[in-house]
Order: sequence, then structure tokens, then C-alpha cells
Amino acid sequence: MTYCEFCGNQISYLPFNCKYCGGTYCKKHRLPENHECTFELKHVSITSATPRESRRRPQDAVKKKASSKDYLEKGPKELRKYLKRQDKQRERTLRASQRPYGRKSQYQGTKILFILIIIFSITALVFYYNGISQYIYLSLNGLIYKFTFTFHTIFTGLFISSRDIIGLFLLFIMLYILYFMARNIETQYGTKFFIKLYVIGCLFSALFYFLLRISIVSLYPLDSFAVPVGLAWGGILSLISFSIFPIMNREITSLMFFLPIRMKGRFFLIMIVLFRLIPGLLYALSDPVYLIFYLPDLGGILGAYIVYRHKFSK
Repeated sequence: MTYCEFCGNQISYLPFNCKYCGGTYCKKHRLPENHECTFELKHVSITSATPRESRRRPQDAVKKKASSKDYLEKGPKELRKYLKRQDKQRERTLRASQRPYGRKSQYQGTKILFILIIIFSITALVFYYNGISQYIYLSLNGLIYKFTFTFHTIFTGLFISSRDIIGLFLLFIMLYILYFMARNIETQYGTKFFIKLYVIGCLFSALFYFLLRISIVSLYPLDSFAVPVGLAWGGILSLISFSIFPIMNREITSLMFFLPIRMKGRFFLIMIVLFRLIPGLLYALSDPVYLIFYLPDLGGILGAYIVYRHKFSK
């Protein structure tokens, strides 16, 4: 197992050995100017044989760092200091290699988010079947009339999906499909951006919920009828749609009912929208309240689009 002596990262390919200092480095720090090369093998152990070899070219003087020049002028004492620094660097590299985490910690944000969604969704289902769903699901009725006991639902609602077993089963399937997309987002943009994108999608989903709930207040008054919802689907759709926006006109392979199907990104996004829109409209023919159970999730797509436009507007 080889590690770069400059940055300490593990090298999984053929390492680069510097012929000027004898160190082992990764491809990023293989050049002498990138790893603060001391050139002791070039300037200390080799003595110029002819006046021509002892000449310094102007470009060599420019490339040479001040630290190398100072080292050469001070002689063997500086060489011992350099060797001591190299030993310390090797010790740091070995300590880094013995840590219980390394590359595996890349996707900690994705793993923690998925665990929270699963735990809160299962807990919310238990609350629902015991008749106390208003204390974990987000509800405009609860926030207005029972804020003291339901203010925490603003947080718990971010990680809750639906109120039935079938919805929970669909959530597990979607999380499996989303896992690889989420890892790519976290790796490319960082854990902080990944969490921020998910929360923004949930907040836009909550905004859609509040607007739809107010639109049917004449049929279902706020003081007598609670419509609790979860916002996790809004955050999930925001992550999926953010991954699709850069490849709207490119063909991608997606899993539809566990079958790989190739389609353009825009068609895949349209299918996601229809996945929530069609059931909501069909059920709304019998009862308008079903619009609140399906359409707010589309707010996550709008939130992801705003984040995407803001990030890549320049």
C-alpha cells in the first residue's frame, strides 16, 4: 500500500518516484514544483564535471524555489533537517492509513439522510395507525391551533414520506434508485450543498402544501379538518431532478419496474411529474383533498430548478 509523501493520499496506481529527491508522490504532486522538491539528489550527490554543466540556465533559475536555494547554501545540516521532515511525513501518512474511515466517509451525508428518512417514515406510520399523526406529520391545522405541541413537525416532516404501507414500499424502491444519484451529487458538490438542496426541495413542497390547503379551506375548514403530510418526496424529487437538468437532451438508462430503459433526460423528468400528477388528478375527481397528498411533491422539482439556475447562471 503506497501513499503520497506530500498529501498523504493512498495511491492505487503506479506511483511516481522523483529523481531529484527520491520521494514517492501521486500524479497531482509528481512534478518537483508541486511537492516542494529539495533536489538533494541532483545538487548534493552529483558534482559538475565541466564548466558547461555548472552553468545555470535562466529558466532553471526561475523554476527553482527559494527553499531549494537556501537548502543548497546551508549544506549537510539542512539535509539532516530535510530527512527528519520526510520521516515525520511518513508517520503522518501511516497514521492516516490506519484511520477507520477514508474514502468511505465520502457519502456520509447520503447515508445519514437515507437513514433518517427510513426511521422517521416508519415511526410516522406507527403514529398514524395510533391516531396521533398530527404530532409528527406536518399539518397547517396543527401549526395554527396546536403550535406548542406540533412546532417540531416542521423538522420531522422533512423526513416523512407517506401514510400507508404501499407508499412506504415505494419509498424504499425510490431510495434504492436515488442512492447512486445522491452519491454523485454529494461527491461533486459537497455534503453541505447536498443537504441544502434536499431541504430546499422540502421547503418548496411545504409551500405548495400550504397554498393547496388554503385553496380548499371552504370545503375543509382549518379549525375542524387536519390534513397531515410528509415532505420527504419533495426532497427526493429535488435530488433526482437536479441530476437530470444537466442531461435533459442526453439519452440515459433508467430503471422502470426494474427494467433498464433508455430515454432522454427530459422524458424521464416528465414521467416523474406525471407519476405524481396523474394519481392526484384522478383521485381529486372524487375528493379534492387528494390534491394535497400528491401535488405538493412537485414543489421539490421547482426548488431544484431554482437552485440549478442560480448555481449555473454565470
